[in-house]
Amino acid sequence: MDLTEDVEENGAKEKSARFELALRARRRDFAVLTALTMAILLILFASGTLALSEALTAALIFIFSATAFYLSSDADARDGQIMTQFAAERRQDAMGERALSAGRQVSGEDVRTLIEAYPQPALISDFDGRVYFANAGAGDVFRLPKGGIGIGPSIIRRVDMLRRLDAIKAGRPPEPMEIEIEGTPDRHFSVWTAPLSIHGEPRVLVVLIELTELRRAEKARADFLANASHELRTPLTSLAGFIETMRGPAKDDPEAWDRFLEIMYGQTERMRRLIHDLLSLSRIELSEHRRPDKVVDFGALVEENYEAMLPVARERGIKLEFLSSVDQANVYGVKDELTQVLQNLIDNAIKYTTPGSSVLVEIASGLDLEEARLFTSRRWNNAARISISQARPDADVPLVAIRVSDEGQGINREHLPRLGERFYRVDEGRDRTVGGTGLGLAIVKHIITRHRGGLLVESETGRGSAFGIWLPMVGQKLAQLKNSDNTDAPASDEKTSSTSLPDAS
Repeated sequence: MDLTEDVEENGAKEKSARFELALRARRRDFAVLTALTMAILLILFASGTLALSEALTAALIFIFSATAFYLSSDADARDGQIMTQFAAERRQDAMGERALSAGRQVSGEDVRTLIEAYPQPALISDFDGRVYFANAGAGDVFRLPKGGIGIGPSIIRRVDMLRRLDAIKAGRPPEPMEIEIEGTPDRHFSVWTAPLSIHGEPRVLVVLIELTELRRAEKARADFLANASHELRTPLTSLAGFIETMRGPAKDDPEAWDRFLEIMYGQTERMRRLIHDLLSLSRIELSEHRRPDKVVDFGALVEENYEAMLPVARERGIKLEFLSSVDQANVYGVKDELTQVLQNLIDNAIKYTTPGSSVLVEIASGLDLEEARLFTSRRWNNAARISISQARPDADVPLVAIRVSDEGQGINREHLPRLGERFYRVDEGRDRTVGGTGLGLAIVKHIITRHRGGLLVESETGRGSAFGIWLPMVGQKLAQLKNSDNTDAPASDEKTSSTSLPDAS
């Protein structure tokens, strides 16, 4: 049976049913109206309002009028408009079905164009997970070959997605589904699927609606409340204790008041720094999945922050040195966030270095991934090393790297895996003395993750620690830079603020 016959048969059945219902409704309405009129006339006659002749006359007039109205408004005529409208609607629906069926018969190129233009990750597959069309967003999520769909085997390999396709094939209604894509950072999607037919072949349309920002907002809110309540409890308890003492035993002791007020000021400053860092971390986490799209000269930014930290180093008796062979190194970034990273690393190195020692800031560009790792964290033979955060850059993208090394006590090997955790402190007593909140490296890690870079550490007890980061450069290819370096072969154009450099063997 084709679509037209099916529509006509269903229309006839529905017409008959609606006609019968309309006829029953008319009979019921007429009977109820007659019964009510007769009841009213009987009440008026019983009360003496109407005489018998008047009541009979009114009843006869009503019966003749109602009968004439009932017979003149024939059921077929009354329902003719309804059935005419119904038929028109069915014809319109049938035309819509035929148009939709015709619209589905589109070429492969048309389908590809529609999928690629879709703003959300979307693809078309069969029930076995083989992908026929996918846009760039879906390719990134499911890690499909970049060479093009159809050139190589493009298959959805996620077990949960394959189960969803099996459910659709079996005709079961799809249940709400959310998936998490591991990466740097992790991403969350709500999955929407719909079966369809392309050239008579069964296919499935899969659309992913991103929920990453929503899930991050929920997590950031929960983490902020938990961390703030935990970390603020100690200073608030301390403030309450001092206030109680000042109102009681030390009420008339000016010297105690001065001492207590100084301590209370320190506690409030600690809370201010803590809240500032918590808000900063929450804000960065919310936008961590969105890569920056503005170009920043990272080489100039490093030199600018080095000069800004010179007065801090002099005040603490630290010799701050700078070594650079970079004229310009453009990266995609947020200038304020990269400034926060640089100031945090340099300030930490100054804080944890004994007076009279040196802190060295180095920068190099045009590196591949292995060269960047060697430059940032593989310089000391006996050092312990760890990668806190590391993206996967394209092989043909050059990298710019910075290394900040100090001559402090170093970090024991067992502490390295936990660097970058919220509120983790290698030496809690010393961290609180120098004004640390335990959030600095966590902020650095999330900023570098957002910028699709790497954060690496190497440390040797008794020698010091070195923190390094690398970022992908913009507008150049690695092979071009390597060929240019081999052709030009410049002598030495390094800029340094001191001739006394630490051993980098």
